[in-house]
Amino acid sequence: MNGTYSNFSTYSNVSDPYNSTNSRTIQMYSQIFFMIVHQSIIMTVSLLGNLFLLFVIFRGNRVMKRRVSPVQLLILHTCVADLLFVFLSLGTEILTLMAFPYYPGSNFTCKFMRYAQMFPMYASPFLLVAISADRYQAICRPLAHFRSSRYRRPNWMAAIAWGLALLLSAPQFFVWEKKNGKYGRCSTVYGANRNIIKNVYVIMFNTLAWLLPSIFAAFFYCNNAEFRFCDQNFEILDCVCKAVRLSSNKSVRAIDSQKKNGKLSTEATENYIEELRKKSKGFRQQMSEFDRKRVQTVRLTITIVACNFFLWMPFCIINVIQALWPDVLNPTFINNVSVLGNLNSCLNPWIYILFNRSHVKKALCQSRGTSEPTTKRSLILPQPPTITTTITTVPKATATITIAIIDPTSSTKKCTSGPTQPIAPPSDKLQR
Repeated sequence: MNGTYSNFSTYSNVSDPYNSTNSRTIQMYSQIFFMIVHQSIIMTVSLLGNLFLLFVIFRGNRVMKRRVSPVQLLILHTCVADLLFVFLSLGTEILTLMAFPYYPGSNFTCKFMRYAQMFPMYASPFLLVAISADRYQAICRPLAHFRSSRYRRPNWMAAIAWGLALLLSAPQFFVWEKKNGKYGRCSTVYGANRNIIKNVYVIMFNTLAWLLPSIFAAFFYCNNAEFRFCDQNFEILDCVCKAVRLSSNKSVRAIDSQKKNGKLSTEATENYIEELRKKSKGFRQQMSEFDRKRVQTVRLTITIVACNFFLWMPFCIINVIQALWPDVLNPTFINNVSVLGNLNSCLNPWIYILFNRSHVKKALCQSRGTSEPTTKRSLILPQPPTITTTITTVPKATATITIAIIDPTSSTKKCTSGPTQPIAPPSDKLQR
């Protein structure tokens, strides 16, 4: 690939295909035809998939009367990056291959086209890192997540990803150039130290566009990772399961501390009240739904990141090998492997659709006139029981302590009575 996006760079050193041998020319044009066909297929599938994803998100949210969630917002940014890859990277490359061996545009058009081809290739992995960071913040640091704005942080992360993609694509203006006038080619120029600069640029691209984003995404997801069972589902990330439970318990304790006005002084009573609340049916249902949605969202983004890593891995490794040892690999093998990297833009929308089948059904099956209003299930933690302590004083300096526990999820009251025991008579100060 010459260190940049160009599936055709394998034949860039051929001065004129018409002066080459017949076998070489036939092989060259057969490979060009193969690349045009497979890129056209990928372009069509990716375009349809991403447009369908846009329809599912907006139509589904409209049917369920919901706003776009922060995760959906970042998924939409990724969808836009895939669409840009379809038009700017695959589309322009198909046109270039069809015009081979000459490039019909000007020198500036050559530079700008290569810049536009590189831009979505940086933007897509950077946006995946933004999704990973957002999920890490929401699950492993929930208090900081709720203190910040719901949409400000995802928008800032997406803006940083797009900005870095624009910046890191700039070297394309310096390494591409149209040579030999009107009937020249759009090819790479690396200056006097061609091999050194080329190798550095290739390694830099593969590191920044593939390796580092994968490492950052793995860090956000796999901190203290263990293979374990969580809620009867085999989960890769122990951090997610732990964080969901810990954040829920912290939220419950925070509510307890606000509701208790110092009336309960014994630790045994506090533990007893919390156990009653945790055993309530409404509490368990809401916590189970909350944890399920969190883990499902994380599994979705993990799958997208993993597909991005494994689909681009063969291409990036071969790209480095081709730069360091140009004659080691067969051109046909290189072009066949490049197909895997292009498949990434096709899979992203279908992965989201696979993990959100109920959302897809609502978007497809419910029309505006027949759909019933869907109420969004609240994920707010249930209110703790109301605790009422009544002290009844009797003439013989004894008292009965009655604690009434009112469960919000139940229509009945549970009362516990402590044993009757002598207590000290109230002081004069208390009586006054």
